Amino acid sequence: MNREKLNSNLLLLITSTIWGFGFVAQELGGKYLGPNAFNGTRYTLGAICLTVILFIWHRGKSTEGFCSMDWVKGSLSAGVFLFLGSLFQQAGISDEQTGPGKTGFITGLYVVIVPTFGLLIGQRTNFQTWGGVSFAVGGLWMLCVSINPTSTLELWYGFRYTNESQLISYGDLLVFCGAFCWAGHVLVIDRFTNRVSSLHLALGQVTICAALSWMLAVSAETPTVGDFKAAFLPALYLGLMSIAIAFTLQIIGQRKANPTHASIIFAMEAVVGVIAGWLILSEELSQRELMGCLLMFLGMVISQVPIRFIRLGLTRRARDIQN
Repeated sequence: MNREKLNSNLLLLITSTIWGFGFVAQELGGKYLGPNAFNGTRYTLGAICLTVILFIWHRGKSTEGFCSMDWVKGSLSAGVFLFLGSLFQQAGISDEQTGPGKTGFITGLYVVIVPTFGLLIGQRTNFQTWGGVSFAVGGLWMLCVSINPTSTLELWYGFRYTNESQLISYGDLLVFCGAFCWAGHVLVIDRFTNRVSSLHLALGQVTICAALSWMLAVSAETPTVGDFKAAFLPALYLGLMSIAIAFTLQIIGQRKANPTHASIIFAMEAVVGVIAGWLILSEELSQRELMGCLLMFLGMVISQVPIRFIRLGLTRRARDIQN
C-alpha cells in the first residue's frame, strides 16, 4: 500500500471514529430535546460550519455549484432521506433499551440493505452479498430480539410489548427503519455525486434536513431555552465534528481510497459506537448482544470485500501450510 492510500485510509478511519462517538452525543442530547428540535439544532450548526468550509475551499467560485437543477433535485431528495433517517435514529436512540452501541450496528445494516435495494432498480446481486445479508440478519436477531417470550403466540407476532418481556424494543425498531432511509440516502448520493460538487450537495441536503426538522419541532415539540442550553455541547459536537469536519475528511480521504476499503472502514463506525458507549456512558452489552454485533460486522465486511481477495487469501494460506 502506497503512502497516499495509507493516508486516505487513515483519514477515513478518523472519520469513522468521529461518527462512532457521535452516537453518544445523540443519546446525551436526546435527554434534553425531542428528536426534531435536536436534529434541527445540530444540522443548523452543521450547515453553518459547512458554509464556512465551502467558502474557504472554493473561494471565489463558491456560489457556482448552486445554479444547476441537479443540485436542486439532489439536495431535496437527499435531504428528505437524511431527515427521515436522522429522525428514526434520534427517536430510537432516546429509548432506554437502545444505546449508542446497538444504534451503531443496526444503522450499519444500510451496508447490506443498499445492494438489496439495487435489485429493485435492475442491479445484479451476487451470492457474496446474500451471504453478508444472512450474517447481518442473524446478528440483528441476536442483538435486538429477546429469547424470553411469554408464549408461542407472542413469538409469532413479534414486534409488540408483552406482560413479562418485549421481543424487540421500540427504539431498536425505529433505528432499524432508519437503516432503510440511510440506504436510500446512499443511493441518492451515488446518483448525484458526479453531477454536482460534493460540498454544495452536502450543504444543500443538510439545509433541507434542518428546515424539515424545525418544521416538525415547532408543531410537535415544546423545548425551552434551558433545554437548548443543556443540549448545546452534544449538538455542537455533531454539527462541527460529525457533519462539517468528518464529511470534509471523507471527501479528501475517498479521493485516493479504494471504494471497497472505504466501505469496510466506515463499518468500523459501529464498533467505535460500542466502545464509546462503554467508555462514556458505561453501557454494557450481554454476550448474546456482542455475538450479534460480531455477526453483523462480519456481514458488512463479507458483503463488501471482493470475492477474489478472499480466494487469493485462502490460496496463499494453503500454500503456506503446504510449505
